[in-house]
This record gives sequence, C-alpha cells and structure tokens, in this order.
Amino acid sequence: MLSGRNPFNYVCPMTVFQRMAAIALVGKAAEGDCCTTYNAVPMIWPYQYPECGKSHCPSCWRADGHLASSDVSSFAALGFAASLAVSSPKVLLPEAPEQTRRLEDITRHAGIASKQMLARAKHGFRERVVNLCPRISDWEEYYLNDDAENVHARVYKSASAQVAVVSFRGTQAKSAQNWEIDSDINMLNVELGAPGPHGPAPAEVNVHEGFYLELQRVLPHVRKWVEGYIEGTQGLFGIPSYWKLVFTGHSLGAALAILAATIAEAESWPRLPDAVIALASPRVGDRGLSQWWESRGLCKKLLRVSVYNDVITYMPFMEPLQLMDTLNYCFQNAMRCLGQLASGPKSLHPSERWAHVCPSSELYIPGAVKGVNSKMEDFSLMGGALAHFIGNTLFGYSYGVLNSDIPRHDAYCGLRKDLMPAASCTTVEELDEVVCFGLAHDANATSAAHCRQNCCEDEYCSVWQVMRNNQCWRGRSHDCTALHPYAKEVAVGQRLH
Repeated sequence: MLSGRNPFNYVCPMTVFQRMAAIALVGKAAEGDCCTTYNAVPMIWPYQYPECGKSHCPSCWRADGHLASSDVSSFAALGFAASLAVSSPKVLLPEAPEQTRRLEDITRHAGIASKQMLARAKHGFRERVVNLCPRISDWEEYYLNDDAENVHARVYKSASAQVAVVSFRGTQAKSAQNWEIDSDINMLNVELGAPGPHGPAPAEVNVHEGFYLELQRVLPHVRKWVEGYIEGTQGLFGIPSYWKLVFTGHSLGAALAILAATIAEAESWPRLPDAVIALASPRVGDRGLSQWWESRGLCKKLLRVSVYNDVITYMPFMEPLQLMDTLNYCFQNAMRCLGQLASGPKSLHPSERWAHVCPSSELYIPGAVKGVNSKMEDFSLMGGALAHFIGNTLFGYSYGVLNSDIPRHDAYCGLRKDLMPAASCTTVEELDEVVCFGLAHDANATSAAHCRQNCCEDEYCSVWQVMRNNQCWRGRSHDCTALHPYAKEVAVGQRLH
C-alpha cells in the first residue's frame, strides 16, 4: 500500500523488503511461494487473495448458523441494505429547505427524490452509488438525527411492500463523538420490568452506558415516528399493524437497534418491531439482558450477523484495570509485545461481565480477511478491523452477506452480487459514478493516459475519456459505440444514448 500499488491485486514475486521483513518476523515459516509468505505473517496485508484459494486461512471463510431456521431470515437482506444506506451521505431534493436536514425536536420527511434505497459501495478501491433494494421503488425516507452528538437514524417505509425500517448508523471513523460513545464501557443499571413466562430473568440488568445514554437522544424520535406523530399529524400515520417493522444497524447502530427493541418491549410500545437485524454488534450488556430477552420469547425476532474474524463483535475485551495492565506491559516491554502481536496472543481475556444477547441467534458469514476471533486463529489486528467494514464487496460484511444464504432468503430487496460495484463498468452512467482509490475520473483530462494517471491505471479510463470528450454523455444523441473499440464492450443496448 505504501508503494502505491493496489493491495487488492495479487503481486508475486513479493518485493525484497516484504520478503526480508517476513523472514525476520517468523523465520523459515515465511519461506516458500508468495501465498505461503503472505499468510505466514499476521502483520502483512490480511486480505485473502482469490489466487491463493481458501486453504491458507480457514477462519476467513467460516460460516455457521442455520439461516433457514430463523423466523426473521426474510428480513436479513433488507436489514443489510438499510444498514449500509444509513452510513452513506444524505440524499435530499435539491430544493429541500435547510431545516429538513436537521431533526432536533420533531421528525420530518427527508424528501428522497429517487424513492430508492441508495448507498455508496466499494469493490476494493472502486466506489459508486448502488440501489440496494431494486424490488422496491416507493421508499419514503425520514431522518431522526441528533447532530450535536452525531447520532443518526434513518427510517424508511414502503406502502407497496408494507414494510418499515428503522436503521441506526454505525460508528463514523472521523467522529470523535462516536468514539467517545464506544469507549464509555461503564455498566449502567436499567430496570426493564418483570421477565416473561419462558424462563427466569432479572428485572434489572446492566447495559453499556455509552450506547444506552446516546440512544436516549434519538429514541423519542423513533417512537414518535413509529406511532405516527410526524409533523403534528397526531398519530394519523403510524405503522399499521399489518405492516412489518424492522430495527437494524451495523456496529454501533446494531447495538442501538438491540437496545431500542429492548426498551420498546419494556415500555410496551403500541407497535413493537417484528424483527431486529444486527450486523457486527458488540456486546451491549450482561447475561441478565440475554436472559430477559429469552424469558420474553424475543430471541426469535433477533438475527445477529457476524463476520467470524471481526474484532468488534468480541468487544469489550477487558476490564479497565486489565487493559491498563496490558498497556503498561507493552510500554515497558515494547519488543516482546510486538513479537506477540506478530504471532498472535494466546487469549483475548474477554470480560466475563459482558455477553451477547441471545447467543443462538448468531449467524457467521465469511469475511475474506484474517482477524481476531475467540480461538486466536489466523490472528491479525489490521484484519480484525477490516473485517468490521460493511461497504466493500471484497471483504467484510458486504462480501459475507453476498456470499452467504442471505440473498437466497431475501423476501423484499432482490439483493444480488451484480448490484454491487464490480471490477468493470457496463454503462456510461456507471463509469461516471466510479471513484477509484479516492480519485474520480478527471473531467478535464485531454487523453486516456491523462485520465489513467488519476485513477489507478483504470482500463476503462480510455472509454470514459473518449465518450466525455466526444460529448457522448447523458442524453446526447451521438452513436457512442462508434467512438471507440472498447465502447462496444461497455455498451448495453441503447443505454449509452
């Protein structure tokens, strides 16, 4: 990556520096073919190249759980789509007034022009806007945000599909407020009320303080929207009883979705969620919370989707004092600590105070990267972070969802692999949407070579540049397929006109 190469492209032979570093770290284990060397050193790029097959990293492809036996399997793809959409930039009508962009006291319609569930998705470094739910074309969208603390939720409803989705946004990498929420791992005692008839459970449980307190900033808006109190309508537009209501989210959003469903049940909301789809959820409470869900028969509503090597799903790891001891040890024994990171620690020392809600509800999907799991297989701290990402079809949750049984059980969206950005483009519109390695095609490029300089040696830059320069673009009447030999490979019928 530092050399400027695309790290998703398999390179063999390795550079001299890479091979020397690998041998220095793990010795003879790094000697052999390129795939053997790549996989021998956890500190090297953890992505599993297709050229290397699946034999080097068994944990990268682990898929456990029986989706067919889940009562909410039909909502999994919809939950994934909404969780990715809420992490994407807002899409508002150009004429929408500024006040519709922020929701502080009431919920408002966001004015989604396309009526589609749009998101930005990546294939390696290639990025473009994707309609994640093409079967549904009448989405109404609302924002339920607290901008002061950067806690966001988007809600969607479709009259044709008779479904409504509340999607909580996950942690944003550049948001100090989000990281502060995540790091507040103190436990807060919350009274949920009497357990249900399906087993013993405490009436009071301990939950993640940061998650719980931040949820309170948007939960009143969520309840108001679910019950129909939108823009002073006095409950006229609540979610009908014959519709399906889904709570969902990724990462921090998954934690908020689980806690929101918990509070809705504890407070006996008139309209309760029919399904909770939680992707990449950290642990949000103690075992008492899980017991309370089980006692009320709520586990059948929950599906927790996890990449096996995602480090966040094992959080919080340690008690605060244990963490300080570990940091102090690494400060005093830097080289020994680095050596342990290279070979993988023996155990994670997970905190016994924390537990996932409804362990039987978990579905493991493949992530295509090394990472961090409870058995310390194929250990990589970098991979543990990459496995947590949701928007890349080469690794993480987009890869796992698309390569699992989730699309096959999809009852709403029509989710499939070819919706997501691939290694090549098929229309001018798709070429225009491409962003490669963070750089868009250069509209001022005077040649294909100039275009490629700014876009990762993109083979389709020549097509894009020729079409742009010849004004074969967005409704022009030129015969685009005659402009360049590559254009015929790119064209789909008359869509280029």
